Amino acid sequence: MTRWAAIIWVWGLVLIAGAVGGGFAWWRQQDLTQAYEAGRAAADADRWEEALALAQPYADRDDPRINGLLADAYTNGPDSIQDIDKGLTLRRRAAEAGDMRAAYFLGKWILENEPNEAQTQEAIGYLHEAADCGMPMANYELGIFYVEGFYVDKDLQKAVEHTESAAFAGVQNAYWNSYVIRSRIAKSEGDLHGESAKIGSNWLMIAAINGNAEAKNIETEIRDYMISYDNENGAAAFNDLKKKAIQWAERISPLDSFRCSSTFQ
Repeated sequence: MTRWAAIIWVWGLVLIAGAVGGGFAWWRQQDLTQAYEAGRAAADADRWEEALALAQPYADRDDPRINGLLADAYTNGPDSIQDIDKGLTLRRRAAEAGDMRAAYFLGKWILENEPNEAQTQEAIGYLHEAADCGMPMANYELGIFYVEGFYVDKDLQKAVEHTESAAFAGVQNAYWNSYVIRSRIAKSEGDLHGESAKIGSNWLMIAAINGNAEAKNIETEIRDYMISYDNENGAAAFNDLKKKAIQWAERISPLDSFRCSSTFQ
């Protein structure tokens, strides 16, 4: 074998070894992903023992998805598998590794269990991380907190930003909340015909279309008033407003994905 042939042969072995190693790593990752997806489906159906059984073989990988799934099983499962301390430890580890689902539920759990001031701020921080990553329910919760002053100072602008983020991601309860907050902003600005009032009107009609009883009642009152004010033209104007609201609502994307964590891709 010539010198150059030997060099080529050695490099060939190196490249083959690298390809095999990379392929094995890819296979292991695919295996974990499939286990996580099956486990998450089981958890979503409250089959916690099955979810735990699917996740446990991968516990040593310290993967945030698996840690989050294990945490859910330990904290939400039946007494036979429940271990709150272990669940919280894993949930915190998953949250710190970028699993925003874990961050959201960790923040919620802390707030629901009589936190002190430091724990409250930690929980709000976790919710903000999840919201910044695009988690709809984290935005929804923060919207309520900011409009009511729960755990944070009241701030209508922050409230509407979070609430509308949840609404545009398809959280239906956020449609009505967005209308309420936009109405409060319009009132505080003394401009009942300005931008906030117009956007609020859209949210009102979208909430009514999606079955919110309060929104339906207000929408009916508005329609009746417009018709009584100018019978034919009033009905046409109301229908035009509703049509524009429906077109505006095309921005709503219920399948919106998380923006900053590959965990959810």
